Amino acid sequence: MKNAFFALLALGCTPTLNSQPDMIFVKGGSFFLGDTTGDADEKPVHRVFIDDFFIAKTETTLAQFRAFVEATGYQTDAELGEGSYLWDSLGWHKREGVCWRHSETGNLRSPEQGDYPVLHVSWKDAGHFCNWLSERAGLQKVYDFQEDSFKIDLTANGYRLPTEAEWEYAAAGGKPVKKEKYAGSGALNPLAWYSGNASRHPHAVGLKNPNALGLYDLSGNVWEWCHDWYDKGYYAKSREVKNPSGPISGETRVLRGGAWNNSGKHLRIANRSNRYPDFRDGSVGFRVLRRK
Repeated sequence: MKNAFFALLALGCTPTLNSQPDMIFVKGGSFFLGDTTGDADEKPVHRVFIDDFFIAKTETTLAQFRAFVEATGYQTDAELGEGSYLWDSLGWHKREGVCWRHSETGNLRSPEQGDYPVLHVSWKDAGHFCNWLSERAGLQKVYDFQEDSFKIDLTANGYRLPTEAEWEYAAAGGKPVKKEKYAGSGALNPLAWYSGNASRHPHAVGLKNPNALGLYDLSGNVWEWCHDWYDKGYYAKSREVKNPSGPISGETRVLRGGAWNNSGKHLRIANRSNRYPDFRDGSVGFRVLRRK
């Protein structure tokens, strides 16, 4: 099947097999968001209620994002701006011209790397990809992007980024209480690419063990954009909320899951990070979600 996919690429065809994400159903319920032993922004642990949803089995791949760009002519923030941050012997630094077509080190990726997670994408880039998926599926678009502003309709049935509560619930296997430190196990090596085993680069999606829901790479490989604005004190203001979606405004957006260059601390299910919405580098990607 993989050979057939690359044969289509060689013929100049856009394969439909991999351009549409494989979605996993997650039954809603209540669970405890946060970690009593985690960082300050993970406290207090509080109960939230989540409706049913579908979430992508893997992070969005290079092949999927390429299909989107070829179908729409979309230009990413990296292409319209000053490139993206890449990793080399000098550490992280920005290079003009680096975009989604490139690896974490700034090298052009080959068609054979179509099943690697797409990199160098901003929060807005992810939103535009979601709208394209929605349009193809005949679903309502969640994002309304204007030249200098945008609106989000979380009641729409189309594709979008997960809220951090939905993300954490999925990472915990849809269980009321998180019994595992990481997304699928208490041990990292069987389920995650991280600084201890990734050899300083991301890997093809779905190579490690999945969690209880059959979801791959929620811990490690690349950071994943979430819907929410970030507020380090938000948990203290948010108790027993149904479908929490974060503050109504902010400066940075939430990232979850950790990446190939991070230690285990950042790969914990409850760990929270954040970046400006136009941020992009060789460790950040995303996965999509839609309502039932």
